Parts: sequence; structure tokens; C-alpha cells
Amino acid sequence: MLTVCVSSTDVTVVSTGDIMLVVLGSTSTGAVSTTQDIEYIGRLATRASAWAETYLGYPLTLQVYSETLGGFGGREVMLSRTPLVRVLRFFDATDTCEATAICSTDFRVEDAAAGLLSRDGGWRWTNDRMESETCFNLGLSPAYLPGRETRPWLIEYVAGYRVTGSTVTCMGVSSGDDAYTTGATLPDDILQGVAVRAAELYSNPMGVMSRRVGDLAVTYGSAAEGPTGAAAMLEPYRRWA
Repeated sequence: MLTVCVSSTDVTVVSTGDIMLVVLGSTSTGAVSTTQDIEYIGRLATRASAWAETYLGYPLTLQVYSETLGGFGGREVMLSRTPLVRVLRFFDATDTCEATAICSTDFRVEDAAAGLLSRDGGWRWTNDRMESETCFNLGLSPAYLPGRETRPWLIEYVAGYRVTGSTVTCMGVSSGDDAYTTGATLPDDILQGVAVRAAELYSNPMGVMSRRVGDLAVTYGSAAEGPTGAAAMLEPYRRWA
């Protein structure tokens, strides 16, 4: 189970100025004809940011999450949200009153971008076993049942990118009042891709592939050619798991 405990107040990852720079080559409001155009570009920033999160498969802005994980007997477990910024609390059971907290020295962040955590002692396989009597009646040795893993490990963590002005306060989740405001971490490719997507919506709101006016024909691209434009910029950051 994955729960969002605290969300960033940011709803966009690009500014109106970022989009105007792509559309008009200038961030000056004098380059836009009306106030309505500026407001429209601002709405496109929200739409393009939402599109980017849907295309990538995960939220971009900082969030605080609570997640239950299953153990598979290996040394690594994977978190659902990335990039991992900080682990706040970790327990070996979902009932924190009865659970034992896992010390930060007992596990390592192997890959923050992939959300991989490792532990020398491993993560016990939390799987139901076939009852001994049932195994005996079937002439089988006691065995684990496939696809019956439970999720007893409970972790609370911060994940996502910081955009300009991002702030997530972890009060009520961790033992302190921690705020994350130390500069932007959003990759430039994602920032540019979202701005380009907004520009695409601005210049081609209907999403047509081609247009013809008299002898003039313009083709914007073909889906068979693979990701283009904004999608191509975001493709390396896409998560499939």
C-alpha cells in the first residue's frame, strides 16, 4: 500500500516565462498580445506538468510517502516512488506500536534514482506456506505458495524532485520539523520537455498531425516514428515498473 502523507504545494514544474521563452523566444510580457494569452500560458503550464507526470509514470514534485513492502528473500527492495531523497522511518511491521524500528545503519540506499534499498541481513521472504497436513495428503514437501507474499515492511520516505521554491515539511511524519528547500533538482531535460509540451499545446491545441492550406502542407510527425518533441526529452526518465 502506498499513501501520500505530505504533498508539495507546487502544481507546475515550469513557469510562464519558461514557456514564453520556447513559444516566443522572449520572457517579456510585451511579446504577448493580451493578458488572456499570459493567463492561458499559465494554464498550459499546469496541463503540461500533469501530462509529464502521466507520461513518466510518477509524480515529479516532492512528496512524503508511507509504503508497505514485501520481502522476497533477497538483499534489495524497491520503492514505488523515485528519486529517493530521504528515508524518515523504517519498521519491520505495519503496526508501529508493536514493530521494531530498523536503524539507518542497518540498510543502505543503493540507488536513489531507482529507489533501491539493500540490507546485509536481507529481507525475509514474507510468503504463506502450504499447511503440512495438506502437503502430506498431496504427497508434497512443505512449500511456499507462489504469489502470496505479504507486505510487513513499513517505510516512510521523501521522494521527488525539487523545483524552484519547492517546500515539503515533514512535521507529523518524522521526529523533527524538516523542510526541504535547498535548490532545484529537477533535470533540465524534464524542465525543457514540459515547456516544449506546453508550447506544443499553445501552437497546436487540437493535436493534429498535419495541416494543408492551398499548396502549403505541414506535417508535425508520426506516431510510428517513436517519441518526438517533448516526449522524446522525457523518454530517458520514464519508469515502467
